[in-house]
Amino acid sequence: MSLLPRSLPRRLATDGYVGDIEEGQSGVLQMRVLSAPKLARYTPVVDEVLITISTPGRRTAPQRAGWIEVLALVFDDTGSLAASRPDARSICIEDARRIVAFVSRHVRRRRLVLSCDAGISRSRSVAAAVARLLNLPYRWTVLNPVVYDLLSHVGEESDLPASPTHDPPRG
Repeated sequence: MSLLPRSLPRRLATDGYVGDIEEGQSGVLQMRVLSAPKLARYTPVVDEVLITISTPGRRTAPQRAGWIEVLALVFDDTGSLAASRPDARSICIEDARRIVAFVSRHVRRRRLVLSCDAGISRSRSVAAAVARLLNLPYRWTVLNPVVYDLLSHVGEESDLPASPTHDPPRG
């Protein structure tokens, strides 16, 4: 998987599920990536958990009720699309540990929603790392290698439960 794109895809954020898992496939954690504005309008469905990442000093988007559990993190985007700032606070090892622990608790849930400001860099890079750690399919671009690498490293050292078997779609 290429971590950094040579050219950015025309449409970076989607409303669909991450990877090639079919909507109705049971036993496989599905991940959805949303921007903060889309998250504010999104109504959680049964058995859905949320990881939301906001920028330090920025007002967080409101969330609707109904989530099983929410993990709220605060760190800057330091990926390829981010403006370089000397005071930027990137993901730290404690953030990565919290994400891995959260995923470990909810790996058997049906859906994990991930959100950051634009739904492009931080949340998508977390989704890519989680997919890799759980051996799930993933087809989107990673735009924040710092998030991806740290989360992958922490996840490999953890006792992350094995994911349910992924059966490829039948054609």
